[in-house]
Amino acid sequence: MSKNFNLLLGTLVGVSLVFPQAIAVQAQTDPFPANATFFTGTPPSLADVDADFNGINIPNSRYFFSVSLPAGEIEPLGKVVLHQQPNPSPISLDLSQTEVFLGLPSQRGNDLASSAVSTSGDSQTIVVQFNPPIAPGNTVTIALLAEQNPEVAGVYQFRVQAFPSGPASVGLDLGVGRLQFYENR
Repeated sequence: MSKNFNLLLGTLVGVSLVFPQAIAVQAQTDPFPANATFFTGTPPSLADVDADFNGINIPNSRYFFSVSLPAGEIEPLGKVVLHQQPNPSPISLDLSQTEVFLGLPSQRGNDLASSAVSTSGDSQTIVVQFNPPIAPGNTVTIALLAEQNPEVAGVYQFRVQAFPSGPASVGLDLGVGRLQFYENR
């Protein structure tokens, strides 16, 4: 950075900033396999998270997780993984009643009946595999059926990851979906 710019910046804000010439970058120690598949265009995003009923103790409530795969993405969406985070009260889900469809809950499109839903390791991790994979330019919604909403009011969180279709796919963390439950009045 030039001295003149530092002087000008220092005059404008009363502070002089000094930037190092080079920033050290740590080398990757565990390389991905040669055949790994990544999202390489515009990445998917968590478009919406909602519950059809947000009162505590309500039976048969659906939780909707919508993932958008922009048209600018190159790789199709192969699977979504939902990790139920430590919550104030456990949520029991009936995975046999999971629905998967194109679009948002308010603009429901075609059902994707051939999607496979399973748990991974513990029952807090849900894996939804799409067959065929979701093409770029679509939004897909996963509707989970809770046997009953939590007994304790509060915020309940699910970490959401998206994986492209292909061998050795590398997931992308889409963030945390939050559901708020209130005491019934």
